[in-house]
Amino acid sequence: MIHTIVLDIGNVLAHFGWKEYLQGCGYEEDLIQKIASATVQSKLWKEWDRGSREETELIELCCRQHPEIEKEIRAFFDHFLEVVKEYDYSEGFVRELKENGYKVYLLSNYSKWHFENDKKNFKFIRYVDGGIISHEINHVKPEAEIYEALINKYSINPKEAVFLDDIQENLDGAKLFGFHAILVTNIDQAKKELSELGVRI
Repeated sequence: MIHTIVLDIGNVLAHFGWKEYLQGCGYEEDLIQKIASATVQSKLWKEWDRGSREETELIELCCRQHPEIEKEIRAFFDHFLEVVKEYDYSEGFVRELKENGYKVYLLSNYSKWHFENDKKNFKFIRYVDGGIISHEINHVKPEAEIYEALINKYSINPKEAVFLDDIQENLDGAKLFGFHAILVTNIDQAKKELSELGVRI
């Protein structure tokens, strides 16, 4: 029986709309891909989520590695708080899980600066029971340590818990600990699979 729901934030509870933002800037597709490769799709990005680098250091490193698009990189970071938007359904979704008696935790890769700013606008945050955000422990999904930290901090029995994420690699990491796992493509599909596991939703 499932007693605990563990939720990723990006593309599960909030849309990480970096591509839409860059498209809205009027950039051509090849420039969008260059900016993405220099930032959100770079190896440096996980180090930011890991909390091992300061925001200013990461920005300077990105610009140094890609000087031909430095202006666009800096503009992207200047407006980054516009990139993440909570889904309309998220507050009600988490509230309903709580009302139905489930413990709800977050497990997300997120840099400190972005999380501290974004969470001010997350309405769902008031209903969660806690969680582990990657920068807090200097480990990111799918590293084993981040799942261990969540399990140990909240005394979670993974066999009685389900983890929802939009990245299969992260779910595979959770499965190694015995978590049930749902790959989220949209909220209706996620609710359907939760119901199939016996979750009241």
